[in-house]
Amino acid sequence: MTMSVNSLYRLSIPQFESVYSEEVSDEVLALLINEVENGNQHCIDLLCNLALRKDELGSKVEKTLFDLFSGRKPGQSGIDKKINQACLVLYQLANNALTKNNTDWEKLHTASRLLYMAGSATTDLSKKLEIAHKVIGDQYAQTDQEQVGVENLWCQARMLSSDELATATQNLVQESSSLSMNYPFGIIHPTTGENVLSAQLLTKVAHSGLADNEAFLIHTKDHWLLCFFYKVAEKIKCLIFNSHHALEQNTKQAFMEAAKIAGVLEEDDVAFIEKDLQNNVPNGCGVFCYHALQHLSTTGPSDPVTALQAYCENFLTLPVEEQILFNIYTRRQIYEYSLTSS
Repeated sequence: MTMSVNSLYRLSIPQFESVYSEEVSDEVLALLINEVENGNQHCIDLLCNLALRKDELGSKVEKTLFDLFSGRKPGQSGIDKKINQACLVLYQLANNALTKNNTDWEKLHTASRLLYMAGSATTDLSKKLEIAHKVIGDQYAQTDQEQVGVENLWCQARMLSSDELATATQNLVQESSSLSMNYPFGIIHPTTGENVLSAQLLTKVAHSGLADNEAFLIHTKDHWLLCFFYKVAEKIKCLIFNSHHALEQNTKQAFMEAAKIAGVLEEDDVAFIEKDLQNNVPNGCGVFCYHALQHLSTTGPSDPVTALQAYCENFLTLPVEEQILFNIYTRRQIYEYSLTSS
């Protein structure tokens, strides 16, 4: 027994037995997590079971597993597939006729990180749709191009929805007091033709005024852009970050008009950063807007134009394989906020 436990889990008998107690020591948890990072399937299965707990420990373990699954935390190559397969096995057990009403399986019957990971693993379409219905809840699309249906939740070529981006970017704001974030919207009203960005800026300037670093995620029906207002020596400037093809002139003009309302006095103080980054990140405009904003929030937006120009150049030097992984991992990281926002 001692040899078996040690060889499977790298734990002593007392350490292994403590996993099933009310309190699991930080030392034992750290040993298990280290084994999971190295791809130990037995420890992955054990931690997935621990993640079912509805206490602080269960949440901590579930978060650790998702961090490995989403690339936030480094692990052995292919660790995400080992983790989501283990979650799928648990999901199948949770739906067994003898256990489906057991509250111990609650995280596999409602939106959770565990359930999302299980759904990403299955190739059974009916099962994938079944899980997606539980995960998605009441999300809706602002435009026809936003994809929030159960049939494409895990699709790596999906246009992100307004709700997803709003939830994820608001969490960025909580982590960085230097940013002010607004709910995503379309720049032109679909029926009145009104410049919605101009209207929002008029209201904001009249009431609270612009923050030193004011961010807007804006769509042009089928494409997300980041519009960022910032101050340099009390002078207001604006940048438009665009990860795909060059914008049409009328769209650029709409941004220029809005910038004047915000207090941008010279056309040269509106910078359009336009780089085609999406060859290996299909429909990835929302992904890049989120990541660019995250980059600004962590590097400090003292010179956001230079920062995002360097960001684009650095991304384009990445090997194709890394760009593909960026797409997969960043989408998972973004969706995690939707799983934990309720």
